[in-house]
Amino acid sequence: MSIHLEQEVSDFSARRMRLATAITDYADWLDRQHGIDAERTLRLADTASSLRQDKLVVAFVAEFSRGKTELINALFFADHGQRLLPSDAGRTTMCPTELFFNADEAPCLSLLPIETRRREESLARLKHMPIEWCRVLLDPTDSKQLQESLKKLTETKLMPAVEAIELGLWNGEDDTERHHLRADGTVEVPAWRYAMVNYPHPLLQAGLTILDTPGLNALGTEPELTLSVIPSAHAVMYLLATDTGVTRSDLEIWQKHVHRHANYHVAVLNKIDMLWDELKSDAEVLASIERQAEEAARVLKLPRSRVFTVSAQKALAATIRGDAALRVRSGIEALEYLLAHQVIPARRDMLYHAVSREVSSMLDESRVDLAARLKRSSDELIQLTQLSGKNRDIIEQTRASLQKEKDSYDATASQFRSTRKAVQAQGAHLLSFLSEETLGEICKAGREAMESSLTTRGLTSGIRQLSVQMGERIVQATKLADNMLDALEQAYIRFHRQHHLPKMQVPRLDLGAYRNRLEALTRETEAFCRDPANLMLEKRFMIRRFYAGLAEEARKAFNLARMEAERWLRIALDPVMTRIREHKQYLDTRLANLQRILENMAMLHSRMAQIKDEINALRQDKAELARIAEQLAA
Repeated sequence: MSIHLEQEVSDFSARRMRLATAITDYADWLDRQHGIDAERTLRLADTASSLRQDKLVVAFVAEFSRGKTELINALFFADHGQRLLPSDAGRTTMCPTELFFNADEAPCLSLLPIETRRREESLARLKHMPIEWCRVLLDPTDSKQLQESLKKLTETKLMPAVEAIELGLWNGEDDTERHHLRADGTVEVPAWRYAMVNYPHPLLQAGLTILDTPGLNALGTEPELTLSVIPSAHAVMYLLATDTGVTRSDLEIWQKHVHRHANYHVAVLNKIDMLWDELKSDAEVLASIERQAEEAARVLKLPRSRVFTVSAQKALAATIRGDAALRVRSGIEALEYLLAHQVIPARRDMLYHAVSREVSSMLDESRVDLAARLKRSSDELIQLTQLSGKNRDIIEQTRASLQKEKDSYDATASQFRSTRKAVQAQGAHLLSFLSEETLGEICKAGREAMESSLTTRGLTSGIRQLSVQMGERIVQATKLADNMLDALEQAYIRFHRQHHLPKMQVPRLDLGAYRNRLEALTRETEAFCRDPANLMLEKRFMIRRFYAGLAEEARKAFNLARMEAERWLRIALDPVMTRIREHKQYLDTRLANLQRILENMAMLHSRMAQIKDEINALRQDKAELARIAEQLAA
């Protein structure tokens, strides 16, 4: 692991934590403003928590025997002086493996038995069901124990061929797989469906998550990997082998699971040491490697700059032995540079802009609120200064004028409460379009449509019905939100024009991203069903499994749409009511103070002194808000 890579991940982690701390400080600042806006405080707490838990996910994808696990060892774990993950010949990870760090749990290897493929639950749900996993505690200080424990990732088991077919783990009609059938009717399958390694490595502690995905078979039989896990990775390293070039199965994985889905993907041509030839000059060897890289770029339709050539095995050996020349020759440094100076900064910037969008509008509102409070206090101080030395009649006229202003404000507020009541009723109707009950009915109908014909045609019908019905509910909810917002905006304009309250703006409810996700799932289904391998074979288990993965992703999109609608409703109503109540309280307080001054003229100067203290406190609040804003921009 290069110093640059470790430094960039560390800096990325520190930046996340600084942002989270600044957001928490802002939430605390809001809390001290007399609880002015509980909704904004809650949103900030959620944002800070998400920042602290954010992970930079790098996925490694390839067909078997491309040296993927060895590359992970070389890039991230060479400082152990040995292979952390098993990658000897014939001994490689047999199941998708996730490496991360969770400080709340002891270092361990968690393994999900392959038999859970019979279950309906998704991998995401099974991750929250500890009883389903086999756990092996890891001792980071004992390299032998660590190595032996992680060998479990390579375990296989014998299973009757009939069961293996049912679980989608073996295809007897495929000539390339038929020879695996043993005389006793069994075939060898992976012992584990998924593995999670919680390990206190500096990069993992800093928020890196590594995903090792084995082979076309694992990708084909776990739709969740291709529908959710790989597409959500921030970078995908797609490995090829120099000795084979881009094979048919390599191209199939690339086209189906990487090229169309991954956010940032590169191809890595591994095992270039196989072209090292002592009978050739260095220039001739480099020319051979370059030809292979250019051919890979042509077949994969990638720019040449996105194809990297490495020898993972030589890179690992060079790092362990301290051989700088061999390390340079292995090509590993170009990949480290990519991660350190492109992938990580891109994720850092994306994270910053997402947080900036979420928080900057709130900061602007806080500045406007603070400026309005300072102006009110200053206006009151000026008014009281002008009343100093005046007779009781002048003060009474001022009080009467303020009472008239308050009566007018109360009338506007009463009118708004009627509007708010109507909008609240519409809000309940809006949420009914996105409710759990609605979701349950849609999923049930979609599943029945699919189950009635366990074919690719039935699958297409089921998921299309699911997507269309969910999409229609999202459109209905969005239209209703637009109508609600039009009514609210008219009320806001009245407060601004008649009573000079700061302009109150609520963004429109935008659920377009969730509709797009549902449409993308429909396209995924159509691509799956057009695949000749799926058209030719009656894969009832695979169709069920693929539908379950699609339905889970659709359910996620629908639930996120509902959560967004709930958040929007709170933003549209609660903060506005808080500001209306605050202004009413301000008018009530001013009236009460004038009444006390009328009853005791000596109160005038003590009230002026009190306002001066309030102005000083507000200026301190303004300075602290400026400091927090500076931290967020750093």
